[in-house]
Amino acid sequence: MDYTVRVHTAIDDVDERWDDLMTAARAPVFYRRPFLRAFEKHPLHPVLRTAYLLVEDGSGRAHAALPAYLQRDVDPMRVIAEHYPHAAGRTALLSHAWHCYDTVLPVRPGPGSRSAAGRAVTALRDLASAWDAGLCGIVNADAASPLDAQLTEAGFSGVDIDVGWGLTLDQYTGFDDYLTRALSRKARHNLRHDLREADRAGVGVRTADVGDADLDGFVRLARATAAKFGNADYYRPRLFQDFVRELGDCVHAVELRVEDRMIASALTLTDDTRLHYWAVGYAQKDTPGYSPFYVSYAHVMREAWASGRDWVELGRRNPSFKRRYGLQPRVLRAYFAEG
Repeated sequence: MDYTVRVHTAIDDVDERWDDLMTAARAPVFYRRPFLRAFEKHPLHPVLRTAYLLVEDGSGRAHAALPAYLQRDVDPMRVIAEHYPHAAGRTALLSHAWHCYDTVLPVRPGPGSRSAAGRAVTALRDLASAWDAGLCGIVNADAASPLDAQLTEAGFSGVDIDVGWGLTLDQYTGFDDYLTRALSRKARHNLRHDLREADRAGVGVRTADVGDADLDGFVRLARATAAKFGNADYYRPRLFQDFVRELGDCVHAVELRVEDRMIASALTLTDDTRLHYWAVGYAQKDTPGYSPFYVSYAHVMREAWASGRDWVELGRRNPSFKRRYGLQPRVLRAYFAEG
């Protein structure tokens, strides 16, 4: 099949064919219009230029797509610094944004899917050349996905950069079944202990939509949590709140409070098949007898089963905790080609 690639510079310049393709491809929330529009209006990291590559057949039907961002000196996870240090200071055209830990190449299922995916990859390299990018790539992709072979064949070098974690929800009847069958006796005891102690301490829990969530409180807690890893500006004040508000109905906050004091806040994102435990901030002290991080985790996992989704996604980092709590790992890989 012959394909044409069109390059758009704003998501709202692309009509409903984008949304139809993302639904057909079961693409994660990071590829849906609300997230892309929010990132355009309130970029969570600096972007020089934005592109949406749409692969179409002769009738105009979309078969594959990629968002891509031209950037310079943006490396919050230190992927380029550690694996391509000689590219520091050069421009890079990358897909997806760094705040996406679930990078895919959305392709319409069918006999022409591999060809359409290949056309999108070629178009990404062509655009990098046209924009004089020193580095071109796809980051945070599942190393076990078909994308690995496609990118390797296209001349991209893959490097393992992190591990993503998640859980298939329908293998358990609910949160209590998960505690019983997935966790060791010690891990199960510790989590139930923290939930009991939080209840005794009068911790209240609520799930709030974006219009009612305390986003200022979330950013305060999240920055303090991230500061332990030298990455507080992953949550830039005002910018992050504005971005989250733009997401609309696909984002919720699970908030924990003692009286009027918020001690933890977790942001969840949803798409057709997944609930994403996207971000969390929590108090570092003054919660004797229980961990607000563990209590927050338990309530988000309850939300995951209540959502009716197939999978809960818990992103990157904190491997000791995630392994202990029965989550499933997958290697995340970055694929780079130099200009």
